[in-house]
Amino acid sequence: MKIRKLIATLLLPAILAGCNPLKQLQTNQASLKSAFEQGHYSEVLVHFENIKNYHTTHGTTVETDYLKIAAQSAVELQRYPLAEELLTEWIDRSDDLEAVEMLGKVYEDNRQIEKEYQLWTKYWDKIDSQELKNKIGQKLFSIEMERKEYEKALERSRNMPPLSDPRMLFLQVKALDATGKTDDARTTCNSLLEKYPDFKPALEWKGKDIYQSAEKWYKAEMSKYNKDPNYTAYVYLKRELKKISSLYRQSREIFKSLHQDDPEKQSYIKYLKNIYLRLDMKKEAAKMDMLLKKQR
Repeated sequence: MKIRKLIATLLLPAILAGCNPLKQLQTNQASLKSAFEQGHYSEVLVHFENIKNYHTTHGTTVETDYLKIAAQSAVELQRYPLAEELLTEWIDRSDDLEAVEMLGKVYEDNRQIEKEYQLWTKYWDKIDSQELKNKIGQKLFSIEMERKEYEKALERSRNMPPLSDPRMLFLQVKALDATGKTDDARTTCNSLLEKYPDFKPALEWKGKDIYQSAEKWYKAEMSKYNKDPNYTAYVYLKRELKKISSLYRQSREIFKSLHQDDPEKQSYIKYLKNIYLRLDMKKEAAKMDMLLKKQR
């Protein structure tokens, strides 16, 4: 009889606790923290759901600390829709930059570019870390380039520290070129190639730019000469053609190097063929023509 009373005495508080919603809440809160510390993220979300249900029933709000732990766990589990929901609520409460950075990563991982862009544009002025500002600035710059918002991208690049990543520098070249700032684009491209002489996109851009400049000049001079083909005009044309040939040769050397690294790329072969024709190198042009025919 005494043993029964003793058991009843020990079990009564546990039974009462089980029936007490506040005690259940406290148990879930403690279990949530413990599960998170042990990396048991699925358990965290189960306990968080219980905590949320308690607060919904009582018309109260989940403490931000528990919301943060649940959001981080959802990210770890790659449960992205839930992570977005929890992180958005965390941000709405506190504008915490840690949550903004995590939500930005969720958007990045899911290629939700518009959401990522809008998020960082909204919180741009709140970024204190120069390292993070540089990283996010380059990301926004890249997105603006993808959208062909070249003026906006250039304005952003002017307010960023000097770019060092050759891919970012080359995007700047493209933006300058697209907005008609050709001389600036050439200067930037040359600076890039001084640091990264084997960076193919910049080499290709430079080769094309020199070729197009030579073509434009060549056609203009031929048009002038054909309007009045006298001896004086012929002497002048020969002099100018020497200068133009120098440009073609510069472009040829770039495309020869690119073609050597990537012999199958058609555009390199076509540029070389056209350059050889302009330089009256008929055998070399014929070889390029044969390569093109083999690829058809």
